[in-house]
Amino acid sequence: MPNVTDRQIKTIPGWFAQTDWALFRFALEESKRQVGPGDLAELGVYLGKSAVLIGDFVEAGETFTVLDLFGSPAETDANAAENDNQYRSLTREQFEENYLRVHGELPVVVQAPSSAILNYASSGTHRFVHIDASHLYDHVIEDIRSSRKLSAPQGVVVFDDYRTFHAVGVSAAVWESIRDGLNPVAVSEAKLYATWGEPQPWVDALATWLPATGLGYEKESIAGRTVYRVWKKPNAVVRAIVELEKRRKS
Repeated sequence: MPNVTDRQIKTIPGWFAQTDWALFRFALEESKRQVGPGDLAELGVYLGKSAVLIGDFVEAGETFTVLDLFGSPAETDANAAENDNQYRSLTREQFEENYLRVHGELPVVVQAPSSAILNYASSGTHRFVHIDASHLYDHVIEDIRSSRKLSAPQGVVVFDDYRTFHAVGVSAAVWESIRDGLNPVAVSEAKLYATWGEPQPWVDALATWLPATGLGYEKESIAGRTVYRVWKKPNAVVRAIVELEKRRKS
């Protein structure tokens, strides 16, 4: 059974919403059923907030590979500027310290640009891949292509910042890839969940899982495909404040 608690996730700095904690747990568990034994990978780890959750689902015989520049020089001036603006203080030691506070041993840690992932992780074996690396269009396109090579049939791929204002390159690259066979199955406010395999088994699994979660959700049709929008419902206090504000203005 998974042992990483919400409290442990909260103690690590970073951007990882509670809706995605639930969706990650679902995808990591469901991928065991749809793929069977398989590897896991994360491109772009920051301080390990999502990595510690992924690491909770690694089974015997599976490999979890994490990759980040961790402050190493970037390949391009644009990528260097991006890192300097957003991740100047990131170090490998910080990530490893956070991870080892939760788990007894580290995953395979690669300090390199995301373009190098295929040199370190096996092709065709991954049941779960999380891409949260560069926001630059050309880099994201390469990461998406890498995810296709990494993925086992029916593996799930998660893309961060698919709709974020400062990451329009991610948006363009991810939605464009639908034409190349990427099949979205769910979106949260921050992340898009997809498969290079058949989407219907994932859609069916979501339809079974979502009603019991307490999350808000709604079906969308995108290019003839069913995609679930998923969000965290406001708590009772927030709902009451919203209703009071509506009444005040009416």
